Amino acid sequence: MEQDRRQFYRIDKWVALEFQLLETDTQPQDYPLPGTFKVSPHFMLHAELHHLNLAIEQHLSSIDGVSDKLLQLFQLLNQKTDVIANSLTASDEPGFNIRADLVNLSEGGLSFSYPNSLTIGEKASVRLFMPESETGLRLMTEVKRCESQEGGGYDIGLEFLRMPEACRMELARLILRSQIDQHKAQPIEQTDV
Repeated sequence: MEQDRRQFYRIDKWVALEFQLLETDTQPQDYPLPGTFKVSPHFMLHAELHHLNLAIEQHLSSIDGVSDKLLQLFQLLNQKTDVIANSLTASDEPGFNIRADLVNLSEGGLSFSYPNSLTIGEKASVRLFMPESETGLRLMTEVKRCESQEGGGYDIGLEFLRMPEACRMELARLILRSQIDQHKAQPIEQTDV
């Protein structure tokens, strides 16, 4: 995979991710069909709120010098937002392990942090939801890397298998768009004249 890793442009991107390991006795013809699908705007709302919730929790845990009552108020407001978000998104298509993740993504695969160790060679079905797109990707993958991380958890590397051309083109568009956005966000270096 390290050789293939260098052949693709890579981006770090926040996405909503569904991840499900397949049974070891599942035959390739029985794998879910890869492809694209329309994403419910409610699901994207849920994914974005989940990402914001992680940031809120991090900020709440680092607040110093604020009264306990004010901190409790912030926590209650955060819980209230969670209840509203869950009720808005309750009618979405059922998922199997929805999470908002910062992934390293290329046309060949993706890597992300995961709490559990996975076995090299295991197959998994992955669905990716990008906030700026109404199209999601359902892809078959194989675990190519599982490395322990210093703070706990594992860095998982997945390689895409049998990716349809429509998925590859959508992924290439996303990567190109993200690279352009990153380039635009970089400050322009001025030279002394």
